[in-house]
Amino acid sequence: MKRVAILFYILAGNILLAFAVCAFVIPNNFMLGGSTGIALVIRSLIPAPVSVITAGINLLLFLLGFLFLGKKFAMTSLLSTILYPVILAIFETQSMGAWFAPDTLLSAVFAGVLMGSGIGLVIRAGGSTGGMDIPPCILQKVKGIPVGNSMVFFDIIILALQILRGGWDGILYGIVVIVLTSGMANRMLLSGERKIQLIIISPDYETIAKAVLEELDRGLTFFDIETGYCNEKQKAVFSVVYAKQYPLLRDCALSIDPNAFIVAAPVANVNGRGYTLSR
Repeated sequence: MKRVAILFYILAGNILLAFAVCAFVIPNNFMLGGSTGIALVIRSLIPAPVSVITAGINLLLFLLGFLFLGKKFAMTSLLSTILYPVILAIFETQSMGAWFAPDTLLSAVFAGVLMGSGIGLVIRAGGSTGGMDIPPCILQKVKGIPVGNSMVFFDIIILALQILRGGWDGILYGIVVIVLTSGMANRMLLSGERKIQLIIISPDYETIAKAVLEELDRGLTFFDIETGYCNEKQKAVFSVVYAKQYPLLRDCALSIDPNAFIVAAPVANVNGRGYTLSR
């Protein structure tokens, strides 16, 4: 990915994230994880802007990441460490809750979708949202604790601290936000990557392979197999194509051998020539 595209994705991701927090989360007192969740807890005790508190937390965590995880890791979160609090401060001055938060459930849905989209864009660009992503990585390096386990622990603690602030409605809506954020982030990471893998078993594998290479212009691999019914040794054709190309490849194979055995399954991501590398 080119540097300009990386910067665009990280900037767009942080804008979506900050907008969702200011337009939907803060006005409705939703619970939230991460450094913003900690900032919301502190704001209930100290009258200070969420952006300022978040900036302080992110800076502290960035320095810890630099100290324990090294320069290379810290640099992945540097942009978000700077951009997110700045954009958050801009949106905070706009009183956006009066514009976008008349319905609590819709606010929770939009908050989760926008935050998940923002996080997904940043991670897809190879960056990090910083903040509470860093302590779990430190614990893994120092104590060998899996990142997933410690991340769940930190989220539970942060959410528990917000119970008194948000009330039961805020807690339940906050759970909706968190679930949607996670789901949307995963979808953003895989968007545009929908591929289909096929395994074609046929005595005419050479003719089918030639058609795949020449007519559909897709790569393929041969597997040595032995059929179970006739115990015949031959080769199977394995290929990965974009979803829209699947019907073409399937019909092409069946036109050569109507009895061809074809197995197809979705693939989330592909790395290699023709996809992430030039051909």
